[in-house]
Amino acid sequence: MKTFASALLLLFPAVVAAQPKDPAAPLAITGVTIIDGTGAAPQADMTVLITGDRITEIGKTGRVTIPEGAKQIKADGKFMIPGLWDMHVHLEKEFLPQFVANGVTGVRHMFSRQGVPGFPSPPAHDWQKEIESGRMVGPRIVATMRMLDGLNGTAPVIPGSAIPIRTPDEGRAAVAKMRTDGEDFIKVYPFLKPDAYFAILEEAARGPRKLAVSGHVPHAVRAADASDRGQKSMEHLYGVVLGCSKQEDQLRKELIGLMESGAMVKDTLDAAAAWRIQVKALDSYDEPTADALFKKFVKNGTWQVPTLVTRRVWASLNDPKFTDDPRKKTLPPRMRFAWMATNAQEAIKVRVFGAEVAVKVKEKKFPILGIWLSDNDIEQQKLLFEGHLRLVKAMHKAGVPMLTGTDTPVPFCFPGSGVHDELELLVQAGLTPAEALRAATRNPAEYLDKLKDLGTVERGKLADLVLLDANPLDDIKNIRKVHAVVLNGRLLPKATLEKLADGKQP
Repeated sequence: MKTFASALLLLFPAVVAAQPKDPAAPLAITGVTIIDGTGAAPQADMTVLITGDRITEIGKTGRVTIPEGAKQIKADGKFMIPGLWDMHVHLEKEFLPQFVANGVTGVRHMFSRQGVPGFPSPPAHDWQKEIESGRMVGPRIVATMRMLDGLNGTAPVIPGSAIPIRTPDEGRAAVAKMRTDGEDFIKVYPFLKPDAYFAILEEAARGPRKLAVSGHVPHAVRAADASDRGQKSMEHLYGVVLGCSKQEDQLRKELIGLMESGAMVKDTLDAAAAWRIQVKALDSYDEPTADALFKKFVKNGTWQVPTLVTRRVWASLNDPKFTDDPRKKTLPPRMRFAWMATNAQEAIKVRVFGAEVAVKVKEKKFPILGIWLSDNDIEQQKLLFEGHLRLVKAMHKAGVPMLTGTDTPVPFCFPGSGVHDELELLVQAGLTPAEALRAATRNPAEYLDKLKDLGTVERGKLADLVLLDANPLDDIKNIRKVHAVVLNGRLLPKATLEKLADGKQP
């Protein structure tokens, strides 16, 4: 009998640990104005009742029965919106609380930088489990760990982060493995050859678990063909600018020629060379050609993630008011170092009156990306930034669906608050504040097939909510005035958000 009792005592701690915690008291937010994300007019003086992780009641304040023992938050003069999403990020652990501090309750992790010194590969799927269990504060995570790319010279653009794909069979095998590994989607990159790229799309579309394909439209593929064959989202408007040009075929041949000659190998992201051709495409922009492409996007349900914040970065590198952003102090030291541009000079030969002359060109290199840009490139980036603003305006007018994304931690694309920057740029491009907000709330939920649970403030949905001190429909900059966040039903007040903003767990 004594032995049996001793065994019970040994087991007792495990039994206690296995018992579910007492459920949190219901939360009632009263007197708030709701901007629900559906497109409906704001609803003033409302009460939102949250039980567990769900919104269980919404109604006029005074008409909603508040359960005994519920925690009540008076939100008179406050504005409630759905939690924001950043649909293009590359996570670091320190970023997780910073997203939440800025009202970003969901992110799409676009691949990990494996093997980059100082930047350990983020175990994003493991972090998601810790967040779901309540052991860590962070946004919901949809993720893929590696992307699929062809070869830039003898290696992928980002070795270690890419699975190199040379043939259609390799593409199909990689997708099958990523499906087995539990990846949430497939990301493609610019050096894929057309036959391998189309094989990837075909394999990803197979059941029983279909995987969405997103990423850069490969340099050798037309954006129109990528849309027709099923790429679900296109990032950074890669391929779209060329697809709006009367000289698309000629410019694409030029781009492919640079690839085949190895002219892009110096620049890790092939960015400078490809961007120069995009600037040429702007000069031959053709409205009927663009309209036909946009109609195709609408018909096929091809989403665009413009990441205007990244385009603004490269256009602003010589502006100290931009590069001295005080938000840098919230970043870990290794990130601040990686954002520092290394200046260098390169001698190039130019022809002057028939003679070759060596000219020194000042360049900036960014360690985190390996991108080299000359002062002339930066001036061209200003043209490209303005061109992307116009392109977003035209696509929006045509009804092309859009998502917010920042590409953090690209230099000066900040975790969390970068979404605020992107929303302001979307409004600058011609969206109304309400339309821009939907690109960060309802649209991501629709894209991810999670609209049943997320994206709007409605009864029965998961309680991912943001309380603002001012109306973002009056001025989109009010999106920065975060008063509190409700994350999966848990209230995070202002004092907690201030800790999270420095990258610290509460």
